[in-house]
Amino acid sequence: MAREADIVASDVVIDVGAGYGALTAAAAGRGARVFSLEIDPALAAGLTGRFATSSSVTVFECDGLEFPLPSTPFRVLANPPFHRTAALLHRLLDDPTRGMVRADVVVQWQVARARAQAGEQRPLDLAGAQWGPWWCFRRGRRLPAALFRPSPSVDAAVLTITRRRPALLPAADAPRYAEFVRRRFATTPAPRRVDDWVRCF
Repeated sequence: MAREADIVASDVVIDVGAGYGALTAAAAGRGARVFSLEIDPALAAGLTGRFATSSSVTVFECDGLEFPLPSTPFRVLANPPFHRTAALLHRLLDDPTRGMVRADVVVQWQVARARAQAGEQRPLDLAGAQWGPWWCFRRGRRLPAALFRPSPSVDAAVLTITRRRPALLPAADAPRYAEFVRRRFATTPAPRRVDDWVRCF
Protein backbone atom coordinates (compact mmCIF):
# COMPACT_ATOMS: atom_id res chain seq x y z
CA MET A 1 0.00 0.00 0.00
CA ALA A 2 2.85 2.43 0.82
CA ARG A 3 4.53 1.57 -2.47
CA GLU A 4 1.36 2.10 -4.50
CA ALA A 5 0.82 5.38 -2.65
CA ASP A 6 4.23 6.56 -3.95
CA ILE A 7 5.48 7.45 -0.48
CA VAL A 8 8.95 9.04 -0.75
CA ALA A 9 11.59 10.25 1.69
CA SER A 10 10.49 13.90 1.51
CA ASP A 11 6.92 13.10 2.62
CA VAL A 12 5.31 13.80 5.97
CA VAL A 13 2.80 10.99 6.55
CA ILE A 14 0.03 10.73 9.14
CA ASP A 15 -1.08 7.18 9.97
CA VAL A 16 -4.54 7.51 11.54
CA GLY A 17 -5.51 4.55 13.72
CA ALA A 18 -2.05 3.00 13.48
CA GLY A 19 -2.86 -0.17 15.43
CA TYR A 20 0.21 -2.39 15.48
CA GLY A 21 2.10 -0.09 13.11
CA ALA A 22 2.11 -1.94 9.77
CA LEU A 23 1.49 1.20 7.71
CA THR A 24 3.72 3.31 9.93
CA ALA A 25 6.58 0.86 9.40
CA ALA A 26 5.97 0.74 5.65
CA ALA A 27 5.99 4.53 5.29
CA ALA A 28 9.04 4.93 7.55
CA GLY A 29 10.77 2.20 5.57
CA ARG A 30 10.44 4.39 2.50
CA GLY A 31 12.14 7.26 4.34
CA ALA A 32 9.08 9.34 5.22
CA ARG A 33 8.59 11.29 8.44
CA VAL A 34 5.62 9.60 10.13
CA PHE A 35 3.16 10.73 12.79
CA SER A 36 1.58 7.53 14.11
CA LEU A 37 -1.79 8.17 15.80
CA GLU A 38 -3.45 5.58 18.02
CA ILE A 39 -6.27 6.10 20.54
CA ASP A 40 -5.90 2.77 22.37
CA PRO A 41 -3.37 3.16 25.24
CA ALA A 42 -2.05 -0.40 24.98
CA LEU A 43 -1.56 -0.20 21.22
CA ALA A 44 0.01 3.25 21.52
CA ALA A 45 2.46 1.89 24.10
CA GLY A 46 3.29 -0.96 21.75
CA LEU A 47 3.94 1.50 18.93
CA THR A 48 6.17 3.60 21.18
CA GLY A 49 8.23 0.53 22.01
CA ARG A 50 8.35 -0.72 18.45
CA PHE A 51 9.62 2.58 17.05
CA ALA A 52 11.69 3.69 20.03
CA THR A 53 14.89 3.68 18.00
CA SER A 54 13.39 5.30 14.90
CA SER A 55 14.10 9.00 14.48
CA SER A 56 11.51 9.26 11.70
CA VAL A 57 8.46 8.07 13.68
CA THR A 58 6.60 10.00 16.37
CA VAL A 59 3.78 8.20 18.19
CA PHE A 60 0.78 10.09 19.57
CA GLU A 61 -1.74 8.47 21.89
CA CYS A 62 -4.76 10.42 20.70
CA ASP A 63 -7.98 10.39 18.76
CA GLY A 64 -6.97 10.83 15.14
CA LEU A 65 -10.07 12.93 14.52
CA GLU A 66 -8.81 15.52 17.00
CA PHE A 67 -5.15 15.62 15.94
CA PRO A 68 -4.26 19.13 14.66
CA LEU A 69 -3.66 18.78 10.93
CA PRO A 70 -0.66 20.68 9.51
CA SER A 71 -1.02 23.66 7.20
CA THR A 72 2.16 22.50 5.43
CA PRO A 73 2.06 19.60 2.90
CA PHE A 74 1.35 16.17 4.33
CA ARG A 75 0.01 12.76 3.30
CA VAL A 76 -2.38 10.36 5.02
CA LEU A 77 -1.96 6.59 5.02
CA ALA A 78 -4.63 4.91 7.12
CA ASN A 79 -6.67 1.80 7.84
CA PRO A 80 -9.28 3.23 10.24
CA PRO A 81 -12.20 1.31 11.78
CA PHE A 82 -15.01 1.27 9.24
CA HIS A 83 -17.44 2.95 11.64
CA ARG A 84 -15.17 6.01 11.72
CA THR A 85 -14.65 6.32 7.96
CA ALA A 86 -17.19 9.08 7.37
CA ALA A 87 -15.93 11.18 10.29
CA LEU A 88 -12.33 10.81 9.12
CA LEU A 89 -13.14 11.82 5.54
CA HIS A 90 -14.98 14.91 6.77
CA ARG A 91 -12.04 15.76 9.02
CA LEU A 92 -9.59 15.49 6.12
CA LEU A 93 -11.65 17.01 3.31
CA ASP A 94 -14.07 19.61 4.65
CA ASP A 95 -11.36 22.27 5.02
CA PRO A 96 -9.13 22.43 1.91
CA THR A 97 -7.00 25.21 3.42
CA ARG A 98 -5.10 22.53 5.34
CA GLY A 99 -1.97 21.04 3.82
CA MET A 100 -3.10 17.56 2.81
CA VAL A 101 -2.00 16.67 -0.70
CA ARG A 102 -3.04 13.00 -0.83
CA ALA A 103 -4.70 10.34 1.29
CA ASP A 104 -4.72 6.57 0.79
CA VAL A 105 -7.34 5.12 3.11
CA VAL A 106 -8.70 1.58 3.52
CA VAL A 107 -12.50 1.83 3.47
CA GLN A 108 -15.47 -0.42 2.83
CA TRP A 109 -15.73 -1.46 -0.81
CA GLN A 110 -19.09 0.29 -1.20
CA VAL A 111 -17.67 3.55 0.19
CA ALA A 112 -14.74 3.49 -2.24
CA ARG A 113 -17.09 2.79 -5.13
CA ALA A 114 -19.45 5.63 -4.17
CA ARG A 115 -16.67 8.17 -3.73
CA ALA A 116 -14.97 7.21 -7.01
CA GLN A 117 -18.17 8.04 -8.88
CA ALA A 118 -17.52 11.74 -8.23
CA GLY A 119 -15.67 12.05 -11.53
CA GLU A 120 -18.20 10.10 -13.58
CA GLN A 121 -21.42 11.07 -15.34
CA ARG A 122 -23.63 10.08 -12.41
CA PRO A 123 -25.61 12.13 -9.89
CA LEU A 124 -23.38 13.23 -7.03
CA ASP A 125 -24.28 12.74 -3.41
CA LEU A 126 -24.01 15.67 -1.01
CA ALA A 127 -20.43 14.91 0.07
CA GLY A 128 -19.26 14.41 -3.51
CA ALA A 129 -20.68 17.77 -4.52
CA GLN A 130 -19.13 19.53 -1.51
CA TRP A 131 -15.64 18.02 -1.88
CA GLY A 132 -15.39 17.96 -5.65
CA PRO A 133 -13.86 21.41 -6.30
CA TRP A 134 -10.73 20.49 -4.33
CA TRP A 135 -10.39 16.69 -4.33
CA CYS A 136 -10.25 13.84 -6.85
CA PHE A 137 -11.18 10.28 -5.85
CA ARG A 138 -9.97 6.98 -7.24
CA ARG A 139 -10.86 3.45 -6.16
CA GLY A 140 -7.81 1.24 -5.77
CA ARG A 141 -7.42 -2.48 -5.27
CA ARG A 142 -10.13 -4.57 -3.69
CA LEU A 143 -9.16 -6.12 -0.35
CA PRO A 144 -11.14 -9.29 0.48
CA ALA A 145 -12.47 -9.49 4.04
CA ALA A 146 -10.44 -12.65 4.57
CA LEU A 147 -7.23 -10.58 4.53
CA PHE A 148 -8.14 -8.86 7.82
CA ARG A 149 -7.93 -10.05 11.43
CA PRO A 150 -10.55 -9.98 12.75
CA SER A 151 -12.37 -10.43 9.47
CA PRO A 152 -15.06 -7.79 8.73
CA SER A 153 -18.40 -8.69 7.19
CA VAL A 154 -17.62 -6.87 3.91
CA ASP A 155 -14.70 -6.43 1.53
CA ALA A 156 -12.59 -3.29 1.60
CA ALA A 157 -10.71 -1.20 -0.92
CA VAL A 158 -8.06 1.49 -0.97
CA LEU A 159 -9.58 4.90 -1.63
CA THR A 160 -7.05 7.38 -3.03
CA ILE A 161 -7.81 11.07 -2.65
CA THR A 162 -5.63 13.67 -4.34
CA ARG A 163 -5.76 17.44 -4.32
CA ARG A 164 -6.89 19.04 -7.57
CA ARG A 165 -4.19 21.06 -9.31
CA PRO A 166 -5.56 23.61 -9.98
CA ALA A 167 -8.59 23.64 -7.71
CA LEU A 168 -11.93 24.58 -9.21
CA LEU A 169 -12.52 27.14 -6.46
CA PRO A 170 -10.27 29.00 -3.98
CA ALA A 171 -9.93 27.05 -0.73
CA ALA A 172 -11.19 30.08 1.22
CA ASP A 173 -14.58 29.68 -0.50
CA ALA A 174 -15.15 26.23 1.05
CA PRO A 175 -17.53 27.23 3.90
CA ARG A 176 -19.69 29.41 1.66
CA TYR A 177 -19.70 26.82 -1.12
CA ALA A 178 -20.62 24.01 1.31
CA GLU A 179 -23.62 26.01 2.53
CA PHE A 180 -24.65 26.70 -1.07
CA VAL A 181 -24.51 22.98 -1.88
CA ARG A 182 -26.53 22.05 1.23
CA ARG A 183 -29.27 24.51 0.26
CA ARG A 184 -29.29 23.60 -3.42
CA PHE A 185 -29.18 19.86 -2.81
CA ALA A 186 -32.72 19.99 -1.48
CA THR A 187 -33.96 21.29 -4.84
CA THR A 188 -34.77 19.26 -7.93
CA PRO A 189 -32.98 18.77 -10.19
CA ALA A 190 -29.51 19.27 -8.71
CA PRO A 191 -26.43 19.45 -10.99
CA ARG A 192 -24.82 16.11 -11.79
CA ARG A 193 -21.16 17.09 -12.23
CA VAL A 194 -18.71 19.00 -10.04
CA ASP A 195 -18.00 21.66 -12.66
CA ASP A 196 -21.76 22.22 -13.03
CA TRP A 197 -22.01 22.86 -9.29
CA VAL A 198 -19.12 25.31 -9.50
CA ARG A 199 -20.72 27.20 -12.39
CA CYS A 200 -23.98 27.46 -10.43
CA PHE A 201 -22.07 28.79 -7.43
